[in-house]
Amino acid sequence: MQYTPRDILNYVYEKELDTQFLLVTANHVQDFSIGEITDKKIEKRGEDFYLVSKSYHLDIKITDDEVLTAAINGLYISAFISRKDDNYRVHFLVHQYPDQMKARFEEKITKDVVDYMIYGTIMALRLDTPEKVNAYLGI
Repeated sequence: MQYTPRDILNYVYEKELDTQFLLVTANHVQDFSIGEITDKKIEKRGEDFYLVSKSYHLDIKITDDEVLTAAINGLYISAFISRKDDNYRVHFLVHQYPDQMKARFEEKITKDVVDYMIYGTIMALRLDTPEKVNAYLGI
């Protein structure tokens, strides 16, 4: 049987493996990790927007049109950094909620972030069967 990434994400939740999945990801299993940049700020300088994080030493001009549009419109944007071997990437997740209303939608935003982290790991490591997920989790 062929599984879609959404099928695998649903499997993780149905088997209540989400917490374990995030712990394994945080421990760089298969030399991959992804984590939210919790101290990030989106700053406007002139006409440009930048992702800034002191703890990750980031000061990156945002060039993605979807993320720029979200920043211009004041939407809340989560940022992530992933690592595979020695390659680091910055990812963005645009939420449908205004930045100033983040506290009101904290639970939904957290769910979106967890989904993104699990889904990103599924895609990056090609965890395309329940058996591969179980092997990744060591169960």
